[in-house]
Order: sequence, then C-alpha cells, then structure tokens
Amino acid sequence: MSALANLPEGYRHLLADETKAFAWIATVDADGAPQLTAVWFNTDGEHILFGTSDKTAKFRNLSANPSIAVAIVAPGDPYKYIQLRGTVEITTDGAAEHLHSLSRKYTGQDFNIPPGQVRVMYTLKPEQIILWPPHS
Repeated sequence: MSALANLPEGYRHLLADETKAFAWIATVDADGAPQLTAVWFNTDGEHILFGTSDKTAKFRNLSANPSIAVAIVAPGDPYKYIQLRGTVEITTDGAAEHLHSLSRKYTGQDFNIPPGQVRVMYTLKPEQIILWPPHS
C-alpha cells in the first residue's frame, strides 16, 4: 500500500480535488539556490502529479536534480499541512491532457496552452511524509 493511502483521515482531504489546495514545490537551481513555486496538482492515490512547460525554472531544476520537497497546506488553516519529499519522474506523454484536467479542477475550464508550448508532467512517489501538526 502506498504512503499516500496510509495518510491519517484528518489529512486526506488535502489531496481531494474538491479541496483545491495548492502544492508548493521546492527545487534547487544550478547555483544551489532554492526555488519555490505554487502549482496545481492531483493524485492517482499513489503519486502526486503536477506539470509545467519546458521553459520554466522548475523544469530546468528538476531535469538536473529530480529531488523535491512539496508542501500542501490546508486552505483556511496555514498551520495544517502535509510535507512530502522524494524524487520525480518526468514525461511529456499525457502532459497536456493532465494540464487540462487540473485546469478544470481549479478553474472549471480547459487551459489555454499557447501554440508550440511543450508541456511536461511530473510524478512524485513520496519517500518521506511529514504531517503538521504531528499526528498522534
């Protein structure tokens, strides 16, 4: 069973589409400086899925170093969150369709992808999960 499936009940809603929480993605750039970005995300029950274009700092950073930290904060309660750490896998297969599904989740409509823009999708299988406040 996956680590996400084992989340305590009081935290599972943070991953639900209805919650519309944002994931804060932390990467490291080529100079070793941290880079932080809020992204739309969803889950397949085992992985955290998110995307970007191939022209962003996220893309450059994760292509060079796939290690990542992610925080998903409860909307309306910034003192409750899930932190995940691990490495991501990257693909272009299905990335545009995934972006449209995320856009429908957050905005109710498909995303307007500029002509020629290359979309990529990341898959994170968490290797470490930290809950705040700590679950007792």
